[in-house]
Amino acid sequence: MALVTLRAQHYLDWCWIIVINIMWATQVPVIKWIGDRLGPVTIAFVPMIASTVLFLPLLLRSRPNSPRRDARHFFVAGLFGLFFLQFTYTLGAQRTLAANAGLITLTIPAFASIAASFLVAEKMNPVRIAGFILAIGGVLLISTSDLRAADFTEGKYFVGNLIFLASCAGCGFYNAYCKLLVAKGYSELEVLVYTSVVGSVASVPLLVWVEPFHWRQFLGAGAPAVWGIAELAVIVYGCSMLLFFYVLKRMDVTQAILGNYLLPFFIALFGVVLLRETFTLPMAVGGALVFASTLMVTVYENDILRSLRRAGAYE
Repeated sequence: MALVTLRAQHYLDWCWIIVINIMWATQVPVIKWIGDRLGPVTIAFVPMIASTVLFLPLLLRSRPNSPRRDARHFFVAGLFGLFFLQFTYTLGAQRTLAANAGLITLTIPAFASIAASFLVAEKMNPVRIAGFILAIGGVLLISTSDLRAADFTEGKYFVGNLIFLASCAGCGFYNAYCKLLVAKGYSELEVLVYTSVVGSVASVPLLVWVEPFHWRQFLGAGAPAVWGIAELAVIVYGCSMLLFFYVLKRMDVTQAILGNYLLPFFIALFGVVLLRETFTLPMAVGGALVFASTLMVTVYENDILRSLRRAGAYE
C-alpha cells in the first residue's frame, strides 16, 4: 500500500511540474502583450514587488519561522539569485535576439544541477543524464524556428548573449539555493516572501533613478498593462513558485528543473492558441520527448536504477 501511495505521489508531483511550467510559460505572451506599454525595468520588478506585498500578509498570519538565523542565506538567494536573474534577464533580452535568448535558456537545468551538486550534494545518475539528453533533443525539435533565426556569430549580440547566460546561471543558482532553504525547514511561503523582500528592496533604486515608476503613468498605460502585471505577480512570481518549492520538499532540484524543457512546448502552444501560429509535427514529437523525459526522471527513476543495478550496469 505504501508503494502505491509513493507512486501516486510521484505522479502527482509530475503533474505539478507540468502545471508549474504552464504558469511560467504565460510570462512570454504576457510580456509581449504589455511590452509596448511599460518599460523593461517596470515589467521585470514591479510584479515581484506586487507579489511580495500580496503574499506578505498571508505569511504574517501563518506564524512564520524567524529568518534571522538564516538571514545570510535569504540575502544571498534574494540578491544574487532573484534580483540578479531579473536584472540580467532585462539587460540581456534588450541586447540579443529573442531566438538567441530562447536557446540560451536551455542552459538553466544544467546550471541548476551544478549549483545543486555544491549546495545540497545532489548527484547525477544514468537516468538523469538520459533524461537531459532526451529533453534537449525534444526541445531542439520544438525550437527549429529559433535554430534558424539564432545568430551567435554576430559580434553586436555577444555582450547580450553573455548577460542572458548570466541570467540563466542566476536562475539555476536561485532554484538550488531555495532547495537548501526548503531543506532547512522553511515553508514555501517563507522562502518565497523572504527572498522576494530582498529582491524587491534591491530593485527600488532602479525604479527610482533608472526607470522612475509613477502610479499615474502606470494606470494610464491601460487595463492590459495592469492585468498583465497582476498576472505576472500572482501566477508567475507567486503561485508557480509556491508550487515549485512545495515539489522541492520531495524532489531533487535536478529532477524538478528538468521540467523547464517543457517551457518551449507550452510557449509554442500559447502561440498557436493566442497568435494563431502553426502547430507542426516536430513540435508534437519534441513535446512528447520532453514529457517522456520528465516522466522518466520524476516517476520512474528509482525503478530504472534498480533494474540497472540488477543488470550490473550501475553501482
